[in-house]
Amino acid sequence: MMRTAVRRANEWDGPSMLKIYQRYAGTAAAPEREAPDLQAYVQRIDRYTYGLGWLLCEIDHQTVGFCHLSEDPASPEDLFSVEFQLYVKPGLLRRGIGKALWSLMRDMMEMGNRRQVAARVREENQEALEFFRAMGFREEAAGGEEGNVRRLVYALAPWDGSVLRPTKPYLVEAEDYERAREKAASLVDLQGI
Repeated sequence: MMRTAVRRANEWDGPSMLKIYQRYAGTAAAPEREAPDLQAYVQRIDRYTYGLGWLLCEIDHQTVGFCHLSEDPASPEDLFSVEFQLYVKPGLLRRGIGKALWSLMRDMMEMGNRRQVAARVREENQEALEFFRAMGFREEAAGGEEGNVRRLVYALAPWDGSVLRPTKPYLVEAEDYERAREKAASLVDLQGI
């Protein structure tokens, strides 16, 4: 039986995540024209993992997708609003991998008391637009984004909306995190893989 895991990423996962990202760089699905080198990519993981969050999905210990958060470019000073990026290994789309990653990241953001998450998607990337809409994101009114980029937002339900700062992902209670991980892993469709 195949084993699925959705978990926090770390710098040791950099090479396998970069292999996936390299296929997207320079396309409508990625913000960069070319992928960074491995050292720069690992530095990104180090920078954002503990403060914002990077997650990884594995099937039989092979990376099949990942997602991460960064500061929201529309409001970089707002600690409660972040931007979400998601990448799934080509050939494994529509298998629940993106949904599993989104599920765990959403749960962790809500446990950590974030209030809003955004995704920027180019108009020509129809699969991504359909995915985010299916996950409950709503398109924000046009303005401020470059011409062919859509900004989609999702209003989170923070566990404690009165806190002054969000809780970092690695400080979320282990029991809550493990329960959310198990739920996320169950969303991956292994039929035919």
